[in-house]
Amino acid sequence: MFGDNTQKQSIEQILDERGEYISSTAGYSMYPMLRNRTDTIIIRKVDRPLKKHDVPLYRLKSGKLVLHRILKVLPDGRFIIRGDNLYLKENVAPEQIIGVLKEFYRDGKHYVCDESTAYKWYVFWVRISYPRRFLWKHKIRPFLSKIKHSLRK
Repeated sequence: MFGDNTQKQSIEQILDERGEYISSTAGYSMYPMLRNRTDTIIIRKVDRPLKKHDVPLYRLKSGKLVLHRILKVLPDGRFIIRGDNLYLKENVAPEQIIGVLKEFYRDGKHYVCDESTAYKWYVFWVRISYPRRFLWKHKIRPFLSKIKHSLRK
């Protein structure tokens, strides 16, 4: 979701110095909440234990920075995380976490993640719609596509 390694270092430095980092996102993994290069996000330094539904900024082993939602906090302190528009889960260690999404601006509207009712409804919708979205993308749609192609032959 973010640029090269020099920019990643700068993000960490900015969080250490100022406590927050303001940017736009790159990518579609958190769509429809965050749109590619359209919405503005505010990442803050982590100042409390992260919980289910928080959206941390974390570093993959490859060095890439990613912003995805926590699905579950494991007893050992690790996190099960997935992007809202993705289907694969990731296992993330607390040491990988750099910051957490606190606010974002979308179409001129300001959303505070822990306070906005609209945001809380969005999180609820994303969580309950996941099984249907997964079935549609990975089972039903491919099946219908096969039928469509077999009828054309």
